[in-house]
Amino acid sequence: MFEKLIDSFEKLCLQIIIEILLVPVTIFKLFQDPRRCYDLSVHEMEKDETERFQDHLSPIKLSVYTSVIISVLLMDYSGEHNIISKIKGLSMVEKALFIFLMNNVTAVIFSVALLWYKKEKVNTVTFRTLLFSFIYTTVYTSTPFFILIISAMFLGQTLNVESYLDHLGKVNEYGTRDYLFFMAFLVFVIIGLIGTFKLFKALHYILKNNFSYHPYVVWFFTVLFFAVQLYYARGFV
Repeated sequence: MFEKLIDSFEKLCLQIIIEILLVPVTIFKLFQDPRRCYDLSVHEMEKDETERFQDHLSPIKLSVYTSVIISVLLMDYSGEHNIISKIKGLSMVEKALFIFLMNNVTAVIFSVALLWYKKEKVNTVTFRTLLFSFIYTTVYTSTPFFILIISAMFLGQTLNVESYLDHLGKVNEYGTRDYLFFMAFLVFVIIGLIGTFKLFKALHYILKNNFSYHPYVVWFFTVLFFAVQLYYARGFV
């Protein structure tokens, strides 16, 4: 009995390590080509359930690692306008669940809208493919914040990015760590701009493959979906 427990714990630890290593691999693949948000989802849904997502992280798990963890780290330090700052009296698990649902609400709305257009039911492979595709697109808005938080954590010994920025504004002489943080902040801005462009391309590719109207109509809804997702991400984090 004890040996089985140890074996199960060993498998769990190994699985967690593998998934952590797959996070940067998956993010790199999605940043390399935004069409993969849709193509990877289609390709994986064509496989048997036991064989899916072996070479990269599934969108649900990726969302947990990138969106939920980042939001949990930020929730105690965000401004009062932030949705997370208004969640009081909940346990960490309840907050994490709420954050996960809120971070992916746009993916659900977009998927249901396209599903309604295609006249298909929710319990179909099409819905899961669309949902996975839109969840993958959230990596373009979450990755820059991930870089900023990790930089502040290692260089400023704090997860409170706002507090660290306030500290930098008060010091008279900047040290090596401060300049490294400025470089990380510049990377954050650059990747944020690249991610915005990639997000638009990813949304357009998904709509183009599922929305058989005139190209101008597809472009219109791409801009609409893009604006909604960007606005929501900006207000949330």
